[in-house]
Amino acid sequence: MDTMELKNRRSERGFTLVELAIVMIIIGLLIGGILKGQELIANAEVGATVSQIKAIDAATSTFRDKYDALPGDMLNPGGRLPNCTGVGGCNIAGTGNGILGTNPGQQPANEATRYFVHLSYADLLANIDPNGGAAAWGSLYPEAKVNGGFHVGSSQTGAAGEFNGVISAVGISQGLYLTMTQTAGNGPEASLTPNQAQRIDTKLDDGVPGSGSTRAYGGGACGTAAAYNEVNAGNTCGLFTRIQG
Repeated sequence: MDTMELKNRRSERGFTLVELAIVMIIIGLLIGGILKGQELIANAEVGATVSQIKAIDAATSTFRDKYDALPGDMLNPGGRLPNCTGVGGCNIAGTGNGILGTNPGQQPANEATRYFVHLSYADLLANIDPNGGAAAWGSLYPEAKVNGGFHVGSSQTGAAGEFNGVISAVGISQGLYLTMTQTAGNGPEASLTPNQAQRIDTKLDDGVPGSGSTRAYGGGACGTAAAYNEVNAGNTCGLFTRIQG
């Protein structure tokens, strides 16, 4: 009887402190690995988005060198670009004045809707499929790796009115701008967390929302002219990034 009770007690014994410690260490390693993996994915998305911006800039330079025209603005795209028919409005002539009729803070229209289409038909930009002619990411506009996607517009004055919601309009230069935004075909909408915006800004420019060639929009929820509001985890920022010098 005593032997049976001893065996039962042994079979009912719990985990030792050493065993519990080992389990806790394993759990900690798993959690740490998951968090580190998420961080690596987030960093990769930011890096890939920066590469996209640079690729669009380089594709535009090549287009201008080859055709002596700005994508979307060229006078006779149907006669100059391979297979450029009415799909996506590719063959609609622009004004040829070297600027797009849409500024960075507006909803894309006319020449700005054909900008990425022309780069695609010139075989200079991938991941654009204008066959549907839809105002969608991956159709008329490129999708960003991090979130949302890209529109394009020309600033002719550098004035605040050309940049919807920009945190600081002081010293903005004229030129061609990519707008990072949430919904394809709409006006500027915040698509980034302040931390994402800050990291993209730092890789492209000075990391400051209200200065340089990359400017943030989104108001106080995104940041001030001097710093991004990185404690805010929501998608409260968008970016205007000047390309082509």
